[in-house]
Amino acid sequence: MIIPMLKYSFLIYHKEYVPFLEKLQELGVLHIIEKNKDIDDNIKFSLQQISELNKTLKFLAKRNQEEAPVKTEMDGLEIVESIKNLTAEINIIEQERLSLNKDIQKAEPWGDFDTELQEKFAKQLIYLRYFVCSEKKYNPEWETKYPIQVVNTFEGHLYILALQHGANPIDIDAEEVKLPEQRLTDLLAKDKANNERLEEIEKTFDEYAIKYQDIVKETRQRLQEKTDFDLAINHTEKQAEEKVMLLEGWIPTEQKAELEKMLDEQNVYYVSSNPNSEDNVPIKLKNSKYSRLFEPIGDLFSLPDYKELDLTPFFAPFFMLFFGFCVGDAGYGLLFLIGASIFKRKASKKMKPILSLGQYLGIATIVLGAVSGTFFGINLIDTGYILNDAAIANLSRVLPSELLVNIQSIVGEHFATKDDYVKALVSAIGESNYTLYKTEFLKNAISDFNFLNRFRYLLLDANAMFNFALVLGVVQIIFGICVRAANKIKQFGFLHGLSSIGWAMLFITLIIFMGGNSMGYLNLEELKLIFYVLMGLSLIFIVFFNNPSVSIFASFGGGLYDIYGTATGVFGDLLSYIRLFALGISSAILGLVFNQIAANFLSIKYIGWLPFVILLLFGHGINIFLASLGAFIHPMRLTFVEFYKNAGFVGGGKRYKPFSK
Repeated sequence: MIIPMLKYSFLIYHKEYVPFLEKLQELGVLHIIEKNKDIDDNIKFSLQQISELNKTLKFLAKRNQEEAPVKTEMDGLEIVESIKNLTAEINIIEQERLSLNKDIQKAEPWGDFDTELQEKFAKQLIYLRYFVCSEKKYNPEWETKYPIQVVNTFEGHLYILALQHGANPIDIDAEEVKLPEQRLTDLLAKDKANNERLEEIEKTFDEYAIKYQDIVKETRQRLQEKTDFDLAINHTEKQAEEKVMLLEGWIPTEQKAELEKMLDEQNVYYVSSNPNSEDNVPIKLKNSKYSRLFEPIGDLFSLPDYKELDLTPFFAPFFMLFFGFCVGDAGYGLLFLIGASIFKRKASKKMKPILSLGQYLGIATIVLGAVSGTFFGINLIDTGYILNDAAIANLSRVLPSELLVNIQSIVGEHFATKDDYVKALVSAIGESNYTLYKTEFLKNAISDFNFLNRFRYLLLDANAMFNFALVLGVVQIIFGICVRAANKIKQFGFLHGLSSIGWAMLFITLIIFMGGNSMGYLNLEELKLIFYVLMGLSLIFIVFFNNPSVSIFASFGGGLYDIYGTATGVFGDLLSYIRLFALGISSAILGLVFNQIAANFLSIKYIGWLPFVILLLFGHGINIFLASLGAFIHPMRLTFVEFYKNAGFVGGGKRYKPFSK
């Protein structure tokens, strides 16, 4: 839920304003209304420093999580400057290394030539020239024609040194190269020095990460408090020739007494009021312990507007179910639950809510995985079906005698899968009889694993899971429309919610009467009067109360357009929920494939277990990663697109940030 806010306006004499702000900052409950959007250069500079401190903390936190703070006279900003200088030095060294590596690659095949000797030769008009050619192109006759010598062979290329006297040309079919001005020894020494310097800088960064994170945090906190104070002054209006200061802000109603006690002690003149429709009220959420875990997910999209409902408690159970549906494996859910429970014991206070969310998502995955009959890729549904004497004895209590006679042909026969078993039954007794006694046939069939006999018939196969995904979609869409009705009633009044109530009534009526009639639970002919009354009432609400604030004709036109838009939109939204089934079934199939491939290695004597275990760990690891990724992204899409749209979510709220230390 969104905590109600109160707006406060304060009038303070200018000489008493700074002490008042200091008290207000210590209290830490007022969200100051921004009056002046332009901020001076000093505040901008402070905000830039805070940004650099934040970047530095992220940089240090990645290097070392175990801190051992020490006392030092260094300031956090000095540490930031030191890291910036060292980072700049790294960039210079890296650029120099690129150039050095190129020179070393050029010089290495030629060895370490003495540059002084080359200069002495040059004074005698003898010049050293360097050529490279492939082994195929090399002509041995060049050695008799010119003073040349092959000095190295590397990767199919010959490196040729030639002595040219004066201007006499050396004409050979080879590429001439220019060697670096420095000797190879000097180049290698410089590269080694650069590497050693990089190692020193990395050690310095590690030392900073261990010792100075607290100092950077303290500097950031001090600078943040000062900047907040300066911003508070910046957002203050000066009245009565700058003798009186006007400050406005918001506080949660639950902290009203605390604030007014301080104001009375300071003898400050103030006025409080409830927000009006034009106010941009900050948002502070207060949810149950369970719903609070899902607030970070809602924050990824937007905070609600102050005038509407907080949808976090409404989408939380659906998101949990959708996650479990997409992963679709009870074994994976068990891993999530155990892993989150173990890490939660030693986790930081900030991480514990995330791990608690992981526990809930693990439980949902266990439940939905169990419903679909999948455990680490093992299909619990297709675990053998046989009708033995005990099964026939149980069936004889409920089946007609003629059906018992017809199924005698398959008694004692083993069927590997459920589909094979069902086909045999349909062939023996007919589809209508199988449908009538389906539960009894599945319940009494004996599995290859006795412990499954008691509950296997309750598991849902692929067709049932497909239908289940659509049912979840229908439930969330109708629930979203009901939330939209409540939202409109809260914001604009009861009449504005009638159109959404009409849509919810229309869909529920169609589902109950049309669906119930097709499944044989009720007779539509006998109840058609009630059906038509409910349908008519729904259409009246939809068409004539689409927008009660305009004329009835405009509302009627808007209602007709809404019928077209909603009818087509809801159908498209419903199809989006098929992704739950698709992701769940793909995860189960991929797990099954890895199991089958790994099982083939068990036929190898003595060492077959090793590749079996490695492939299982690797395969299921990949499957868990892919399934978890999809199970987070797609439920989030269903929440932010389908549910938020049908719930009429507006969003755009600004988070409550009190002026505090």
